[in-house]
Order: sequence, then structure tokens, then C-alpha cells
Amino acid sequence: MSWLSTLNEKGADLRPAALTMPKTSGVGIKVDTDAPTYTWQDLKGLQQPDAVGANRPTLSAFRGGNVRKSSYSAGDKMDLEFHLPHDYVPGTDIYLHYHWCHNGTAISGNIVATMSHTAAKGHQQEIFPAEKDLVLTYDTVNIATTPRWQHMITEEQLSDSGGTGLMMDTDLIEPDMVISVNFTMTTIPTITGGSVAEPFVDYIDIHYQSSNIGTKQKAPAFYV
Repeated sequence: MSWLSTLNEKGADLRPAALTMPKTSGVGIKVDTDAPTYTWQDLKGLQQPDAVGANRPTLSAFRGGNVRKSSYSAGDKMDLEFHLPHDYVPGTDIYLHYHWCHNGTAISGNIVATMSHTAAKGHQQEIFPAEKDLVLTYDTVNIATTPRWQHMITEEQLSDSGGTGLMMDTDLIEPDMVISVNFTMTTIPTITGGSVAEPFVDYIDIHYQSSNIGTKQKAPAFYV
């Protein structure tokens, strides 16, 4: 009989009792019994392209004529807003990445994206500080290294304990923080033989570690 059944043959209630976890910061559900660790989750940003103008990506055919993706020329931009959820594990670093691809038959050179970012705690605790620029560079090499239609992910660390000139301060990250990002396609590789000579960008996300539970309080102090 499945553990999901509510009664066994003798009529006993088999429903599992509610799982109660400590409210403490950094306590949650981990995976891997040999080396327990928190799971990774994707934080998808609210994408806001320019309504019109030279910096707006173009919807272009990808593999035929019906499926279209946003193709980026050098200088194209996308603004994003990320709202950090309540299952974020305090003190863990976060990573910014973007999903991209191309449909050329030949490719060479670097694809370079500049991520300008600023972040602030919520609940009237903090102003948004001056922007920092994180540069993500990937050498495409050739079509064998970066195949046609291959789903690529390029990632860089976005936060570090104490912060740096490029990264935000991990020690200041908490739930309800808003992270504002401007994605600029600084440099595109040389692409030939496809429908467009530009890379396509699908998503711009943040990898973060999750406790797999929320916080007891909806506002600071979150863990009391």
C-alpha cells in the first residue's frame, strides 16, 4: 500500500504528521546524505526591453520560420528586476547567468555581456547603492566548440562576502531584496551561415541556494 494512502487495512490513519522545522536562519532541507548541501534554484528576472529604438533586441527566426527568439546586436540591452525569495540561504553566494544560442554554420570570437547591477534590502532599510559592472566573456572558438543551435549558459559570480568592485556583498543579502540589472550585449562573435549574424538570448537568471522553506516572519527580523 502506498504511503500516500490515508488508511491501512486495520483502519489506522497513515497520513504523515506535519513537518515542523526550526525558525533559525540557515536551517532547511538539504540533499545528499554523504555530503549534505542546499539545493540550487533559478531566480528568473522580470525582463523589460526598450519599447522602441536602437537598443531593443530583435525577434528573429531561429530554426525555420515559426519559432522566434530575441537576437542581440552589439549595444542591445535588457533591463531586469529580481526579487529575492524567502527560501534564500543567508550567507551563500549568488551567480548571474544568461542562456544563449546561435544558428550560424560558422562562429568565432568572443561574446561579451556587461551586467550593471545595484541591489537594496526591502522594508525601508537601505538605499540602492552605486552600480557595479560585471563582465561575462565567453570565447566561442569555432563551430565545433560552440555548435549551431547549442543551448549555452555563461555564468559569473555576482556576490562575495564583503563585496568587491565588481560584486555585491553576500553578507548583506536577505529575502525581499530587489536586484536591478541592466544586461548589455557589449560584443558579439562573428557568425555566418545562419538566418541572422547575431546570438539569441533566452533568459537572464540568478542561481541561488535554497533552504527549501520560507521564513517565519514576512518582514525583518525574518527568523525570530
